[in-house]
Amino acid sequence: HFFYIDESGDTGRDLLNAEQPIMVLGGVSLSDEKWNNTQIEFERIISNYFNGNIPDDFELHSTELLSPNGNGPFQGHTMADRTALAKRLLNILVSQSHNVHYIAFDKRKVNDIACGATLCFNPSRPYELGFDYLITYINWFVKLKLGRSARGLMILDEKRDQYDNIERILGNLT
Repeated sequence: HFFYIDESGDTGRDLLNAEQPIMVLGGVSLSDEKWNNTQIEFERIISNYFNGNIPDDFELHSTELLSPNGNGPFQGHTMADRTALAKRLLNILVSQSHNVHYIAFDKRKVNDIACGATLCFNPSRPYELGFDYLITYINWFVKLKLGRSARGLMILDEKRDQYDNIERILGNLT
């Protein structure tokens, strides 16, 4: 099983950012048997949306897709068209029976965390807190929900500024 994890709203140490008060860390998990069908369907939907002319170096970002006027490759596209695209893409999760895993934080509340436990990470940093939660949850999910012979592979979006924190959290799992 593959677990694709990404974040939205990560402003680093700026937990009082009024523009992005919420941080979400999450993603989708899918079995290796469903990967190809998912990829084919995703590419078909995106290609159809852009009439066969997918922009160079296209990467789907919800902030561009769902911003009021559309940004990046979606600039100038109607909200109705962009919303319909989002719904078609979300339907892949349903049609392929994929699981979604996430945790969301109100960053102002995380800023005020007073934790009495000794942790290998700073609990007032949403990315670290979310990563620790998700890695623990995914480990549980693989072992107890997918069966004894199941294996999981977690794939993260590149977060160079979090490498040391991720390594510290992963090293502390044993």
